[in-house]
Amino acid sequence: MKEELKEKIEKLPETPGVYIFKDKNENILYIGKAKNIKKRVKQHFQKQQKWIWDFVEDIADVEVLECESEKEAMLLEAELIKRYQPKFNIEWKDDKNYFFVGVTKEDFPRVFLTHQTKLQISNCKLQIDYFGPFVKGSELKRFLAEIRRILPFRTCKNLPKKPCLYYHLGVCLAPCQNKRQKKKYQKMIETLKVLLRIYLQEDVRIEGYDISNISGSLATGSMVVFEKGKPKKSDYRKFRIKKVKGQNDVKSLREVLLRRMKHKEWKMPDLILLDGGKGQLKAANKIDIPTISLAKKGKHSGKLYSRFSKNFVSLNELPEEFKNLLLKVRDEAHRFAISYHKLRRRKVLKI
Repeated sequence: MKEELKEKIEKLPETPGVYIFKDKNENILYIGKAKNIKKRVKQHFQKQQKWIWDFVEDIADVEVLECESEKEAMLLEAELIKRYQPKFNIEWKDDKNYFFVGVTKEDFPRVFLTHQTKLQISNCKLQIDYFGPFVKGSELKRFLAEIRRILPFRTCKNLPKKPCLYYHLGVCLAPCQNKRQKKKYQKMIETLKVLLRIYLQEDVRIEGYDISNISGSLATGSMVVFEKGKPKKSDYRKFRIKKVKGQNDVKSLREVLLRRMKHKEWKMPDLILLDGGKGQLKAANKIDIPTISLAKKGKHSGKLYSRFSKNFVSLNELPEEFKNLLLKVRDEAHRFAISYHKLRRRKVLKI
């Protein structure tokens, strides 16, 4: 590597973006995206990346385009590769290397996978929300298959006259038969959309809740907030349980949630995550915000529940980053509830 190129690489930004390798004649050799441009470009010159040696010696220059996020970088990378068709890029040269999830805008929305973001169904122009792009198609398919266990959405193009096999397997609410469940079905789809945004690592506001007490005494509730996947401690709130007597986590959670919802001046969440199992979801019956519950199992796993199915999803079956974020929210809500409960005990006992 020439000294001039080496110095240029050392000055590259450590931000998301796209990098473009060129030869001495300004021909584009390769286009890539990165979460950290400088780190990724350096990796191309490491010996363990043997696949790159076909052109690494021809690299005379590198240009970069900074982006706001890794997702934006991925979209820009795909666009540039399709436009310039670099010799050493294998993927992204057509529209068949990434997926989008489509959700139709109708009474009972259909969920489907597509490589395109423009689609006509049965020659009728339907409005469609698209989520993506997703690079790992197999991981996405597995994610949807697992999430469908707790959010049983329809995938059929046309509603059949009677419930199909998916209904009997518990992965479809069968809107073909249960057309009176329109409101319930649409709430379920809203929950799915939020989970897709989390999977895409988009900016989603999550509020996590937990209850802490000892035999029902000095019960406390916690509300923690995560934005962009990180705690926003300035928005945390503590609750002293006032109306519930004895140990009843569900009623205590309901009290906390209803009191929280009265604070219209607080920014509303995209998703509510409750610490607990299926029973804890009863606390959110009157809350018109996507809600799920997480019953933790050990340090690194748990079971995910929704209001729309008796089934659960094991966190270990979901993508690692998605799983880890939910665990972080749950653990932080648990920690915050316990810390407030200990503080109350110390004050009462005058320790």
